[in-house]
Amino acid sequence: MHHVSTPFKSGVVVRRSAFNYRYDTVTERGLRNELWPLVNLRKNLFLPTKKVTGIILIPQRHQLAELYASLDLAGPTNRINEIQPRLIRLAAAKTCSQSPHAA
Repeated sequence: MHHVSTPFKSGVVVRRSAFNYRYDTVTERGLRNELWPLVNLRKNLFLPTKKVTGIILIPQRHQLAELYASLDLAGPTNRINEIQPRLIRLAAAKTCSQSPHAA
């Protein structure tokens, strides 16, 4: 039986959120590093994919409840929607400038 590892699943989320481009400038890495926690937060708190089966201790339960109460789905989603087009523009400009057909 073939088991899909967690890094692969995480990689799929990254590619869906940050696309398949390589980000190697300071600006690109900064945007990507801001994007990733927002995507995780939105995915884990607002878009769960399976029922929780773990045991959460009381202090962690309170921390999660406070975090959940302090957030709204629109905040992280709006910031994600601001970052993604910037990353695409940066990557597209770099890709076009490195193309052998670029003028």
